[in-house]
Amino acid sequence: MSTLTVAAAFTPVPNAARSNLFTKTTLMAKKGAAPTLPNPFKALPWNVRKEQEREALRLKTASAKLHRELGIAEDSTFEEIQEVTNNLILKAEAEGDIKKKIKVEVAKDRIMQIKLNERLAGMATLTEDAKAQSRLEEME
Repeated sequence: MSTLTVAAAFTPVPNAARSNLFTKTTLMAKKGAAPTLPNPFKALPWNVRKEQEREALRLKTASAKLHRELGIAEDSTFEEIQEVTNNLILKAEAEGDIKKKIKVEVAKDRIMQIKLNERLAGMATLTEDAKAQSRLEEME
């Protein structure tokens, strides 16, 4: 064996000749794009029910917090929410507090979004007036 062959075995390989496997896997790990396996236990009925209960509780607590911020009852109607938020917005504008005005508007929008999500998920209970109004609209 010649000294040239032995020396060639210990010389570093140029970057272009290296395998891209190492660099690709480290880049994937850095970006958070590592492949994940789906959880087969999520589809089990009792896990689905628990997840729905968790989501309902999360929506309820978020809604309660927003209602406390605005100082309204949790079972308040759309008109009551509109009236209270409009009063708070006018008060904030009179004080010149733009930050407070934006907070009130965001809280109102979040309440409306939560109520919509609850209705779509079938978690909201309708009042008799709302049920009657829905029946009238269906008949037309």
